[in-house]
Amino acid sequence: MIKSCVIGLSKIGQIHCNNLKKIRNTSLNFVYDRDQAIRNKIAKKFKCQTSNNFEEILRNKEIKLFIIASPTTTHEYYLNKLIHYKKIIYCEKPISLNASKLNVLVKRIKSKKIKICIGLNRRFSNVYIKMKKLIKNKKVKIIQIVSRSSNANVKQSVRNGGLFMDKGFHFFDLACWFANSLPKKIVTIANPISTKEFLKKNDYSDAIVNMKFKNNVVVEYVFSRNSRLGHEERIKLFGNKFSIDSNKLFKKSVIFKNFDIKHKDSYFKCLKKFVYLNKSFLLNEGIQTQKICDEVLRSAKIN
Repeated sequence: MIKSCVIGLSKIGQIHCNNLKKIRNTSLNFVYDRDQAIRNKIAKKFKCQTSNNFEEILRNKEIKLFIIASPTTTHEYYLNKLIHYKKIIYCEKPISLNASKLNVLVKRIKSKKIKICIGLNRRFSNVYIKMKKLIKNKKVKIIQIVSRSSNANVKQSVRNGGLFMDKGFHFFDLACWFANSLPKKIVTIANPISTKEFLKKNDYSDAIVNMKFKNNVVVEYVFSRNSRLGHEERIKLFGNKFSIDSNKLFKKSVIFKNFDIKHKDSYFKCLKKFVYLNKSFLLNEGIQTQKICDEVLRSAKIN
């Protein structure tokens, strides 16, 4: 039995709490959040333990697996702690907000032989798996990705690394996955179309990103913190005499639902896959996607 602890108890953290109770040979033993009221409430909800002292949980040798679902600004802190205690780690994206510190963290992870997974769960969404199968032995030429949400919370966006780290990360990864390649050229337009509210915090509310990949696939992204329809997430794949639209594959009832509803099963599948592996999973993909985010942001500042 793999005994575990979930760090960060907002929406995603609680999804992981539920999933740990469903996965065979895992158990949810501890939860932790910096907010005392929240951690006590969630511990009671899931009938597990908590502690006012995070180090106390870390020193418990029986707790092997830790899931980091806390705000992005805290990931580096928790990762360093967990690496020191040689724990198994499932970390929600991104790994770190600082490129130089990312390299240091990765070196420590590899030198200590830490088993870790970066939560690129969209790859496990049923619809996206189906799309991936549909393009097998076909040449994709253009990928169009749209992500608009009704959440215009500037503070939350900044806390999670900004528009590209927060909203773009999964879609940059999916584009690489669908294209079977990496971008060689990136052009971003964000400043002219973003609101002053976000720009004052060195963030963006809206962006258009164009990428050309090494295998000549062209990817077009539209990101926005504003949507009249709810959570709009749509991916289209185009090639010779074929096009695939994710909206035609999702149930109509969930097309404009939030990601935790639209991709609910993907969190379970990604975590389960990692738990049953005897090695790290999606670490290199997470590192690569983070570098893409940095390049997108650099392009946005230039343009």
